Amino acid sequence: MNIVFMGGEVPSHRTLLTGVGVKHISINYWRLVKRGLPKTKDYILAERFPEDVKIYMDGGGHSLNDMNMTERELEEYAADYQDFLAINSDRITMATELDAKALGPNWINYQRKTFGEEFGLDRYAVIWHPETAHTGLYSLASQYPNVALLGESLEDDTSLSARSRSMLSQFPDLEFHGIACAKPDNLRQVPLATASTLSWLSPMMRGETIVWDGTRLVRYQKKQKDQARPRYKAIIEKAGLDFDKIMNDDSNEVTRLAIWSYLQLEKSLNNKYEKLSDNKQEMDDPGLAETRGLEPDNRGVDMRKDFTPRDPEETMTLPVFGVTSKTVLEKDETGRDVISDVPIIKSTHTSFRQCNTCFVAANCPAFKPNNSCAFNLPVEVKTKDQLRALLNAIIEMQGARVAFARFAEELNGGYPDPNTGQEIDRLFKLVGEVKKLEENKEFIQITAQRQSSGGMLSALFGDRASVLREIPGGGIDEENTTRIIDQGLNG
Repeated sequence: MNIVFMGGEVPSHRTLLTGVGVKHISINYWRLVKRGLPKTKDYILAERFPEDVKIYMDGGGHSLNDMNMTERELEEYAADYQDFLAINSDRITMATELDAKALGPNWINYQRKTFGEEFGLDRYAVIWHPETAHTGLYSLASQYPNVALLGESLEDDTSLSARSRSMLSQFPDLEFHGIACAKPDNLRQVPLATASTLSWLSPMMRGETIVWDGTRLVRYQKKQKDQARPRYKAIIEKAGLDFDKIMNDDSNEVTRLAIWSYLQLEKSLNNKYEKLSDNKQEMDDPGLAETRGLEPDNRGVDMRKDFTPRDPEETMTLPVFGVTSKTVLEKDETGRDVISDVPIIKSTHTSFRQCNTCFVAANCPAFKPNNSCAFNLPVEVKTKDQLRALLNAIIEMQGARVAFARFAEELNGGYPDPNTGQEIDRLFKLVGEVKKLEENKEFIQITAQRQSSGGMLSALFGDRASVLREIPGGGIDEENTTRIIDQGLNG
């Protein structure tokens, strides 16, 4: 799998990428046109890229779909894009088709059959859209050797991992290519031949920090840079980068760190032995950088307006719960004892997880297409001993997490990681819950208050309160004192 760095249409970006040793660079033709192409001569890629760099072309279809261009303008743009590909055919490793949905499916299919075959289907990627459903994806996979998947499609459709693997087993010459999808979770799950990203520009455009910590790619927002960057000093210096420049927020040096980190991620993916994660949940979007025109859609889900009551015979208990009955003795309205069955809700071990849509399908050792989950989670907590055993098991798991977090902390130079402290706090809370369960305390607490001349004891105990205030034995007077002294002398 190769990570393709987008943004090669900008000369400064191109220089930065080639200077670090990047061998896979993508050019967005729409952005290239907006920057201005030469008017008196052709734009020759061979004159602008080293020979060992592989060039990937993107037609910029998303930008076109957001523009109010006429059909004729779109066709002229398509013709210019195809001319550009033909002129630079000898230097282009892979090109995506022009994603101009406004021209209709007939036009798109015609271009695939004509220009695609002329350019070479072995390096011409057709784009799949979710609205065509999985049948459309299967149709493309059965006809073309290269199918491009957009980043938002990978985010929205969690079943693509299993489906794409199934198609690769059916069509050995098929390859999937991701566009704007370098989030490690996507790269780990979906079998992509290439994955393009513009996120490497986030440090330059948004002040983020992207670094490979030795096992995973981590990203920190601008406000976290002062805390995050010092802990990776050893890694930064080992990579041959200037740590002082990075601490001084030198945009080029911080961007070089991001590029180096993505290259390490690429090596890890190809070695297939390191676990990938990403602590950033946002889409693959560097903000103000030259993007493909993608914008997040935060609108709510449209609700269906029509409503038809379900046949009572078709209704059933929610699968995650089970219902049993318990015979109890109750009293009716007249006070008589009656025996009745009371429904009791209980948990059920039935699983509706399916391998095709499971989140861990890519790494599951028991994965089997079109099958239900092979694993059962028999958790039952009905007695105090069962509850104590469950808490003990959770404490052991949490203890292992704390140990591994501390191990990762040591590997990163020993700098204190706040996440390790949080895991330790969770462990102590769990231990405290077990101690509370084992305690057996019984106590009574009475709080009373009264404002009156009689006093609180008189209000509670009546006439006996005066007896409680008397000194036993009649108190201390002359007669009692003499008697006590005589008893002491006579010993």
